[in-house]
Amino acid sequence: MKRGLHLFQGQASGIHGVIAMLLIAACLFLPEWRLPSKAFRTMVVLDITQSMNTRDYHQAGFPEDRLSYAKQALREWLHALPCGSEVGLGLFTTQTVHFLFEPIEICHHFPVIDDSLEHIDWRMAWSADSHVEMGLYHAIRELQKMAPGVGLAFLSDGQETPPQTTIPQSGFGDQRFKGVILGLGSLSPMTVPRYDRENRLIGIWENADIEKPPLSTTVYSEKVETRILPTEGPYLSWLDEAHLKALSAATGLQYHRIDQPSDLINSLMADDQAEWRSTVSDLRPFFGGIALVECLLLLGLPGLRDLSAWIKGPLINGSKKATRWFFS
Repeated sequence: MKRGLHLFQGQASGIHGVIAMLLIAACLFLPEWRLPSKAFRTMVVLDITQSMNTRDYHQAGFPEDRLSYAKQALREWLHALPCGSEVGLGLFTTQTVHFLFEPIEICHHFPVIDDSLEHIDWRMAWSADSHVEMGLYHAIRELQKMAPGVGLAFLSDGQETPPQTTIPQSGFGDQRFKGVILGLGSLSPMTVPRYDRENRLIGIWENADIEKPPLSTTVYSEKVETRILPTEGPYLSWLDEAHLKALSAATGLQYHRIDQPSDLINSLMADDQAEWRSTVSDLRPFFGGIALVECLLLLGLPGLRDLSAWIKGPLINGSKKATRWFFS
């Protein structure tokens, strides 16, 4: 009886070894499994004009300035995205948008996306003006040419600097587009920090530093009432929510104010921003985990032996009782 039990245990050890070897060998072939799942395709455009340096966020563990706050909230969103999702990054300043890279798959290229986002800085701006409406229209046109069907996430405080004198032509007609406009900052006016090119604080922006608004240009179609800036005193910045809501109505992009990181995550991961795609799931962690368990069983680690004895004990005792009952 004992000899048979030892023989059975030896065969069991051999089985564990074979299973472990087969699973490890399978991992070498990069096993994958394609399944339909919900994914997101998003081009994120960040406003990097100097009003985004305004410090009006006050949450523990998060930066105070708008740009850094947006970047950290976006990094949390990146971690929440399912594999198969695609993300691109772009920058807005003056009247135009520059795409750093087109949307790429999040799980295969996470380090690239995360590192690029981390190094976005206001000093990358190629001009100090902020014509948000023109920049949004430019982002939509360029995205439609590059990657139709990809949603746009445009993050800005919505402040036009210098103030608008006329309304830009969008040329979109009745077209509506997929994506969101995310408003950053406080509704209360705040002073705007002024930094040198080494990112050292040297004061605040004054109204006297702001250029006068342009009188006309070929891209404008209709004059509007101009907000006249004072000639003295600090230049103040706030979330121009009314302006961003008007842009939302004109483009079909949904507007959401960002008061906390979950607002950004929920806005970008809403069902109407998702699509069902055939995504690839990597089976190596699954196979590798089972192979590890099989190896531990093969080695007979003390903890596993105790667990095995705890499981088998009642079964063996139960079998003995059943045998005595049967032959009694």
